[in-house]
Amino acid sequence: VQLQQVIDNAFPVEENFDGSMELLYEGAVLAVLVVWWFLRDWRATLVAAAALPLSVIPAFLGQYWFGYTLNTVTLLSLALVVGVLVDDAIVEIENISRHLRMGKTPMQAAMEAADEIGMAVIATTFALVAVFLPTAFMGGIPGLFFKQFGWTAVLAILASLVVARLLTPMMAAYILKPVKHTEEKDGWIMQRYMRAMKWCLRHRLATAIGSGLFFIGSLMLVPLLPTGFVPPADRAQ
Repeated sequence: VQLQQVIDNAFPVEENFDGSMELLYEGAVLAVLVVWWFLRDWRATLVAAAALPLSVIPAFLGQYWFGYTLNTVTLLSLALVVGVLVDDAIVEIENISRHLRMGKTPMQAAMEAADEIGMAVIATTFALVAVFLPTAFMGGIPGLFFKQFGWTAVLAILASLVVARLLTPMMAAYILKPVKHTEEKDGWIMQRYMRAMKWCLRHRLATAIGSGLFFIGSLMLVPLLPTGFVPPADRAQ
């Protein structure tokens, strides 16, 4: 008698897990690079990038309390919100940098900038929570998937809010350096954006009608989309 292994169901599971982790790492690195590209300050980028691990790790603690595991669904949720986790920190850092360019000390700039946009950051975060949290209360078979998806995203987003409101201003006050008071000229991208924005403000009716037509057109495409519970899998068997 010869026993020969024909199939190993653990292999595709391990492959999916490794692929999800790679996407998570790639998303985090790309998010940090985008922050650096726009801020052009490695100190500010460091402060903003610190929000990534400090938001994901507390989400692990919440997953442990809920009895969830690191699986395809929870890792997909983290990969989806990894770019959102730095949003609050970016807003704080950008406003602190603006106050630094006014000639203020880092401590003064951090205090005033954080106080200035505190409610806006909180409102933005809870708007994201309002988007993801309802998925955690879905019923039926889809609810078994989306419950872990929704709660993982909400836990990470709330952790990012705590980091942005407490740790980011503190790090900025001690890591950022004073800068000279200068008037920066807008780049060509910002100049074109400002021209487009001014045109929209001058032609408010046309802008509103165009937005409404785009929204209605999007809804009309919904019946044309095929529906299904999960996408078809290709396990090469």
